[in-house]
Amino acid sequence: MLYRKWCFLLFIVFLFACTAPIYIKDYAKNWIARPLSELKQAMKSPDSYASKSGWKETTYPLANGNSVYIEPLSENCSIEWEISPRGTIIRYRAEGSGCEQESSGAESFRRALMPPPQ
Repeated sequence: MLYRKWCFLLFIVFLFACTAPIYIKDYAKNWIARPLSELKQAMKSPDSYASKSGWKETTYPLANGNSVYIEPLSENCSIEWEISPRGTIIRYRAEGSGCEQESSGAESFRRALMPPPQ
């Protein structure tokens, strides 16, 4: 009887862990200092929102020589990754009403990520 209770408890914990949201900060921390090529490969996974939505690659240059690569996470949330000239992810910014908004106050980084005027 005790064994069944433990199994049930573990099952409930497992279900909660599977449905718990992934917070953007936690997700992004895992990609900082990694090559953009690895992120692109992960985005090709059939489980990724980018793959499911038919997203087309979006990137634009920055004045400092870096570039921005945009990864959609949901319909109303994307991450703008700042990429070094060597192809390494160095910073990020969450964009959209469906995102957990950052409280870091990195206003200069936000300005740096603005697309160049057309």
